[in-house]
Amino acid sequence: MNAGAWKIPLFDLDYGPEEEEAVRRVVRSGWLTQGPETQAFEEEFARYLGVPEVVMTSSGTTALHLAYLAAGLKPGDEVIVPSLTFIATVSPLLWMGVRVVFADILSVRQPVIGAETVAPLIGPRTRAVVYVSYNGLQEPLPALRDLCEEHGLLLIEDAAHATGGRAPDGRPAGSLAPIAAFSFFANKTLPVGEGGALATHLPEVARQARLLRSHGMTSLSWDRYRRRSLTYDVVRLGFNYRASELAAALARVRLRKLTVEVAQRRERVARYRRLLAQAGMPVEPVPAPLETGSHYIFPVLVPQDREGLMQHLKNQGIQTSVHYPPVHRFRAVREALGDALPSLPHTEEFSRRELTLPLYSRLSPGQMDQVVEAIHAFFA
Repeated sequence: MNAGAWKIPLFDLDYGPEEEEAVRRVVRSGWLTQGPETQAFEEEFARYLGVPEVVMTSSGTTALHLAYLAAGLKPGDEVIVPSLTFIATVSPLLWMGVRVVFADILSVRQPVIGAETVAPLIGPRTRAVVYVSYNGLQEPLPALRDLCEEHGLLLIEDAAHATGGRAPDGRPAGSLAPIAAFSFFANKTLPVGEGGALATHLPEVARQARLLRSHGMTSLSWDRYRRRSLTYDVVRLGFNYRASELAAALARVRLRKLTVEVAQRRERVARYRRLLAQAGMPVEPVPAPLETGSHYIFPVLVPQDREGLMQHLKNQGIQTSVHYPPVHRFRAVREALGDALPSLPHTEEFSRRELTLPLYSRLSPGQMDQVVEAIHAFFA
């Protein structure tokens, strides 16, 4: 990727001949939208996850929206979600008129919701809990799943960070909850530019997601092209959330490379941790299991003046980011909910202190040295 003005970008792609050939294959086929490549990827990703059904979509956001719709959420229902997430976790719920209830993260060193923070928020209108596996963290998920089962709630995993990670029992991340939504955005561990997927153990959820993905139509263009149908009916008002064949073909290649991709990220995370520890700086990596995490990002906690450090690194040509500004403080969310700000002390502290450093499979030892040396110079 052309990193532009950045000497060390936040993320970079490792594409080569296999990705080029996948795109050429689709172009030569003459079929660009939701056809055989999409179907093949859905089958391959389902086998990888060990789940019965995968529905590929145009983005992680549309996968979440379909998950919420297919789960039967309706206006007035309450859904418990973290505020420490990307806006896409919350916005489809607000589109649907669902009432969002924000749960605090467990701690600044475990930036995910858990049974302890969710249980006090369960009420008579609660219908579901959305677990965001921040940087692939899966450890609190089994206890949260048990809590949801005890209260008859649906557990949905926003697994946008998690592709390539593992749960505590060794299963692939995204396979523990009844429904999970994935993102294949360009900076993810399985990057295709735009694309997403809904994975589920529930056949009816998959059926509804497939129906809603393409305008609620009973047959698709690909079906009619193959002479399997001459016409169609619209049985439910849906959306154009169809997957691109180009994205699906790239996803098939990246899925085959996923294990290597995540292993390379783990090597760089381990080296980052050693370098920061040796430097003795007041910068603390956010804990994540080295051997089971997806390591989508490398987040650290800084004690103070995060903006000053970001500007210092920017001056050195090093790109950084923040994951995330808390969703409950966004103006559009406050206006939609019309409530007083919830008390989320751990979320607030984490969001003030978190800084995301560059991480990708091609990040070189020399580049990592430059990042750590620049941080050391700032604090020195």
